[in-house]
Parts: sequence; structure tokens; C-alpha cells
Amino acid sequence: MTPGPEVAAGAWMQNPVTGELARMNVGPADTGGRELQADLWLRPGAAVVGAHVHEAFLERFEVVDGEVGFKVGGDERVARAGDAAIEVPAGVVHDWWNAGTGTAHVRVDVEADPALEGRPAARFVSMLEAMWSLGALGRVNAKGLPDPLWLAAIAREYGDVIRFARPPAFVQTALFAPLALVARWAGRDPLAPELHGPAAPCAIPAPQAESELANTASSAE
Repeated sequence: MTPGPEVAAGAWMQNPVTGELARMNVGPADTGGRELQADLWLRPGAAVVGAHVHEAFLERFEVVDGEVGFKVGGDERVARAGDAAIEVPAGVVHDWWNAGTGTAHVRVDVEADPALEGRPAARFVSMLEAMWSLGALGRVNAKGLPDPLWLAAIAREYGDVIRFARPPAFVQTALFAPLALVARWAGRDPLAPELHGPAAPCAIPAPQAESELANTASSAE
């Protein structure tokens, strides 16, 4: 289930806490929820919320500018513009971050596992909307993680498209199941309409996004 309209090409999203800015080039709405292609900019020090795994799709990363650190399975390296794309098969634990001193620009592709049904790209973007909107609302810590109730609710709702590497899966199941029930009682709903769609806190208009990119580039010179 995805709340509201699925994200389409041309949409911009921002997580001001983790330092991520994304432009959707091909959105789930354009591919039946099966694929997406996006440009992502990472400010210095920016990182995703931690090592994780996607069981339903593969990811491909091409660094356009800057330096980006990747840890895929047991392999860790820094990729730069001109390097071969980094591919993360479904089911492989991975993490990535801005490893340089300037803004990094990465092109990201997500492709559903052809053996699986459903709309995993749409579900993945829905999860990003929820997490990034909480960041835009100031409801996360310095690493971009929400409080335990929100985290449990998101982990339970979007367990089909993302699982954090730590704690171990059996511990997450034991912890998140009761916490998710409390979260529901407390009104923490990852599918709440106000966290999704064109009016979501993480959604920004193109002129604002382009202005932010220009400001970031000038400050790095």
C-alpha cells in the first residue's frame, strides 16, 4: 500500500537532517511501481541512516561528481566520477555516504526483482517520504533516525522493502512488534497522508531545489 499518488518524474525531495536532496528522473508512477531513476546530491558529511538491506530490488549507483563511500557486503571502497557503477543485488547489506569534502552527486537506479510481484519501487519511495518528512519536521536525531516508536512503526510497515542490518533480524522482530502496537496507539502512522505527496514536508519545488544546489556549489568553491 502507498498513500496518495505515487511520485513521478520531476519531483524533488529533501532530507535537511541527513543532507540528501533528490530529483526524480523516472518515478514509480511512470513504471508501474517497479523502477525509479533519480539524481541525488549529498552535502559534506551526509549519509544514509545506516547499513540496511533490500530484499525486493537491486540498486545501482553511478557517481557523477565528488567522492562517495560504499560498503557492499564485506567490500568497502570510495567511488568517484568515471568509476564503474556500484551494483547492490537484492538481499545484500550495504551502506553509503559522502566521503569527500564537497557536495557529491550520485545517479541512483532501483529495479524490482523480476521474480517478485508488487510495486517495490513505489513502496521504497513511500518509505523515503515518511523518513525524510520526519526529518523536515525535526522529529529525528542528528543521524536522521526518529524515536523508537516511529522507527518501529516504519520498520513494520516497510519491512517488505527495507530492513536495517542492526540489531539482528530476530531482535528487530521481537522489539518492533510490541513497539509498533504502541506506536499505532500513539498515532505514529507512517502512511499518514500529511507525510506523503506533493504537499509533504520533504517535497520542495524545483526552483527552491535548484537554488539550494547553486548555493551549495558556491559555498564549496
